Amino acid sequence: MEMCCINAGRHREEGWTACSCWCHETFEQKSSTGFMGQRGRDTLATAKRCDGSGCRQDAEHHVHCCDVCTSQKGPTQHSRGPLQQYLVGAPMERVGVDILGPFPTEAGNRYVLVAMDYFTKWPEAYVMPDQSAASTAQRLVDEMFSCFGVPEKLHSDQGRNFESQLFGDVCRRLGVTKTRTTPLHSQSDGLVERFNRTLATQLAILTSTHLRDWDLHLPMVLWAYRTAVQESSQSTPAALMFGRELRTPVDVVFGPAPEPEIGGGGVELDYVRRLKERMEEVHQLARTTLLVAGARQKRVYDSRAHRLSLALGDKVWVYCPTRKKGLSPKLMSHWQGPAEILDQISAVVFWVRLPGRGRRLVLRKDRLAPYRPHTGGQPAADGAVDGLGGETVGPGRTGLAQRWLGRFQDFEMGD
Repeated sequence: MEMCCINAGRHREEGWTACSCWCHETFEQKSSTGFMGQRGRDTLATAKRCDGSGCRQDAEHHVHCCDVCTSQKGPTQHSRGPLQQYLVGAPMERVGVDILGPFPTEAGNRYVLVAMDYFTKWPEAYVMPDQSAASTAQRLVDEMFSCFGVPEKLHSDQGRNFESQLFGDVCRRLGVTKTRTTPLHSQSDGLVERFNRTLATQLAILTSTHLRDWDLHLPMVLWAYRTAVQESSQSTPAALMFGRELRTPVDVVFGPAPEPEIGGGGVELDYVRRLKERMEEVHQLARTTLLVAGARQKRVYDSRAHRLSLALGDKVWVYCPTRKKGLSPKLMSHWQGPAEILDQISAVVFWVRLPGRGRRLVLRKDRLAPYRPHTGGQPAADGAVDGLGGETVGPGRTGLAQRWLGRFQDFEMGD
């Protein structure tokens, strides 16, 4: 073995050497005894016993292909798809909803149902004692829809209340198109998620020391947000929604803004006409500024995107954080693999089959990472990825696969 190690560098060009086999066997033994994982230390220790350059490559390849290490630490290459934008051009065209809480109060209100119009950025927030599907649907219908009308699209995460049959029936009866985000990707409903942070911060500032009267301050926080100029639209939510500004305490101090005189029918009709013209002007200005702001946001976001190509049949790691009672989350493995790419729904959304029972999920590209198959210590050829086998996906899809794809129509293709 010593002679083989000395001559390993000369024979490495011919392919797999006895020294490489010895290095691979050493790495396997160290992995099973808990010594593997520190790539630098393992490479240095092995290099002292055989050809340094070759064993360094073997050590790095073994660490990258170790399923136990990768499932715990995560892959070295993470996918990050480009920003997908959904443009709107009128109030109540698209409304995002979410549940914030629990926040215990003396009145028994624990949750906040947050709803926001994507075009005007007008926020609504309703306190609720629970987050059941019945309470959620009733609040939206009685409070928001009765005041602002029914939206064209209603976007939410995959919470049980929003995905329930009752909530879906209400949307269908009202003619609302219900869409949802992909799992563990709150950025798909980023407008509402960002407002949740603002709302929670403002409530924490205004609440008393025992933090149980937050529901009393909620209307004031909404009032302030509705009258503040938004950076993306350069207008207030009130101006975009109603065509006028809401009166605030500042108007009490400095005097209200001049209002048109309402007299006979002619003046009223003239006021309505001028109000419509003003709203159209404000909406057109908002469309222009939103396009500019959206282009800037996409440019900044895409500058950090990793355009990692994934094809049908590729093996990937899937980020699936789990929690089990009695086990520390920090010591659990959050990456599962190898999973298989079954189909590509959009540029950043894939249909994936998990290992084990073969569960199928629709996941965003950001939760996927390429899987490096274990080749017995010998690096695989570039671009060579073994398939998992099973049902055919692609032009020769089976009827079962086609029915599965039909379930994804309510996903936003940009999620």
